Amino acid sequence: MRKRILVTGAMGFIGSHWVKRLIKEGYKVTGIDIKPLGAYFKKKKNFKFVKASVFDTRLISNLIKKNDIVCHFAGVAEPLEYLKKPTKTIQLTTIPSLKIIDLCCKFKKKIIFTSTSEIYGKLNKVPFREDMDRLLGTPQTNRWCYSTSKSLVEHYITANGKDNNLKYIIFRLFNVYGPGLYGRVVDDFLKKSLSNKKILINGNGKQTRSFLYVDDCIDAFYKVFKKNIKNEVFNIGSDNEISVFQLAKKIKKICKSNSKIYFNSKKFTKIGGFEDIPRRVPCVDKLQKKTSWKPMINLDKGLEIMKKYMIINKH
Repeated sequence: MRKRILVTGAMGFIGSHWVKRLIKEGYKVTGIDIKPLGAYFKKKKNFKFVKASVFDTRLISNLIKKNDIVCHFAGVAEPLEYLKKPTKTIQLTTIPSLKIIDLCCKFKKKIIFTSTSEIYGKLNKVPFREDMDRLLGTPQTNRWCYSTSKSLVEHYITANGKDNNLKYIIFRLFNVYGPGLYGRVVDDFLKKSLSNKKILINGNGKQTRSFLYVDDCIDAFYKVFKKNIKNEVFNIGSDNEISVFQLAKKIKKICKSNSKIYFNSKKFTKIGGFEDIPRRVPCVDKLQKKTSWKPMINLDKGLEIMKKYMIINKH
């Protein structure tokens, strides 16, 4: 019998793609989100949607009790949010998460939690391995409130794994992109390039990232999910490194754009301070060894797909 899956943040970028995959694979899925139900999901069999907040403890308790696995994907996603609103970011990231973990322990449910590459902090040795120490910045800099909060939730999950036999999987997401992404560098550069508007890079553009197409991300999730792995942490990302400046040039070329590239040396200092991370690249050896996962869509192909999507949907 197929397991029943609860997904929080079901209408978010990652959550919606994950729900699509679960439905496709024949699972009975319940999604919860404060965002409205997406058109794709209307009248889908084996899918129930609840428009509500994860702060509704009674509702969440009932949903967890009725399902077999909890995929907790809800939370703050946009960098500007945690730069401008650190208190809200900490509250949204930790309060419902800790309660959901407690309820998973109470009802003996497995939890799959999406964490972030941000928790590696200011480490200058790449690629980042799951077992590496972390170096987070000062609490006086807003930028670190998100990574610290996610780190706390990870600690709470692993502690309950030891103390209360909680079964869990933690996915640390690096830069995932694709249709439906908003408020991130790939989306911003594509939008500006398609409109021939200036592209603004924060910093000098030498900072490097790695970008994973969303379908490859979801495929990694599913391979781990199907193997019934428990009590493990996995990096989810591409190990192909590219500078932000190189990314901007690549997107300009793909869009055949006349946009000019500019650099913003202030780097968000007016909204609570910003410390950029020079390099952020995952080691995915553990994931590949345990699941034989390999990304199928390279950056050029993924950007082309996203460009066409944005043109059809008028950016």
